[in-house]
Amino acid sequence: MFRIFDNKTREERLCEKYSRLMEQAYKIALVDKEKSDQLNSRANKILAEIRRMNSRLVEETRNANS
Repeated sequence: MFRIFDNKTREERLCEKYSRLMEQAYKIALVDKEKSDQLNSRANKILAEIRRMNSRLVEETRNANS
């Protein structure tokens, strides 16, 4: 019903942070290119972490099914 007290997973928190950073980078791109590039860089690091987490999950499921 309500997800007020449900804890979010690390992946959900990282996805939200990634989305916020990309939105900020997009909005600020016309005003300050350097700041936008910094935000994009931080967002890409978070995206890489999300991908690493997902690849580990895939590997764990493959190993469990073998």
